[in-house]
Amino acid sequence: MAGTTPVARAAVTLAPMSATAAELLHRLQQEAADAVAPADGTILLSPPAAACDYYRATETSCTAYFGDCRVSLFRHRGYAYWTGDEERTDGDGRRWERRIKAVVDNFGELIEGQS
Repeated sequence: MAGTTPVARAAVTLAPMSATAAELLHRLQQEAADAVAPADGTILLSPPAAACDYYRATETSCTAYFGDCRVSLFRHRGYAYWTGDEERTDGDGRRWERRIKAVVDNFGELIEGQS
């Protein structure tokens, strides 16, 4: 696969397989990684800071600040989902926003769903 940059992978222990099967698996993994690579000129926002600067929650709302990222969610009474928004500032000072819809999964975790 000329012209592609290999993607760093965590070490994974695989079941025993032939060298041909292993090569095919690695090629498929690389093709999948290449398929989701951003197009030239795409602006990528860095992930939010790991440490939370501010957090406040009630039974029906929560707000958290992670460096240049703010996330607010609100639970809708009588419905099984939360909605909210995320706001970030990129390295050039531009503000980015998006709407979020989330649900509580079978394990009690709040996970982002399709909007």
